[in-house]
Amino acid sequence: MHILETPRLVLRPPKHSDELLVHGLHSDPFVVNAIRDGVYPTIEQSRAALLQFINHWQHHRFGLWMVFVKDEGQAREFAGYCGLMCGDRYLPEDPNNALIVTCLHLAASGKGIAVEAGRAVVQFAFEFLKFEKVTGFVRPKNTRSLIKNMKIGFFYIGDTVDEKFTRIRLEISPTTAVKSDNLLVFDCK
Repeated sequence: MHILETPRLVLRPPKHSDELLVHGLHSDPFVVNAIRDGVYPTIEQSRAALLQFINHWQHHRFGLWMVFVKDEGQAREFAGYCGLMCGDRYLPEDPNNALIVTCLHLAASGKGIAVEAGRAVVQFAFEFLKFEKVTGFVRPKNTRSLIKNMKIGFFYIGDTVDEKFTRIRLEISPTTAVKSDNLLVFDCK
């Protein structure tokens, strides 16, 4: 397991003690409306999501990092999470590809935090995990996420449609990725 550090952020793997952080994030009205279709989670649902995050790390050696904004060099303010997941209903498991996932509080939105965290995660994916590409899916109306992904270096592949939504499929490769400024990677076994 690894901790990522950028000039402004610390990204660390999730811990069981992060339950209230995840629940608070998933209960943020901004998040509820953007990715939870207006449905507020129960504490049990947040606990289950956190356990999925932790289990993913245990099985794949990577996953979602908890993102903290630094203050005086220390991780202080929880902003959300950003990381990589192996497959989901839109992306079958592929040893050369992962899905990028980002979820931030409204208070962290619009400050470049998602771009900085995303660049660090993508750089880790290519340099340490040796992925050939990373895929992202964004709802067409989620312009913040589309802009963030373009700033990281993602490019448009096409649209994916399921029973409920159309999603824009984006991909990034080592040649299109914008590297993180001064990325530090620490082993935290």
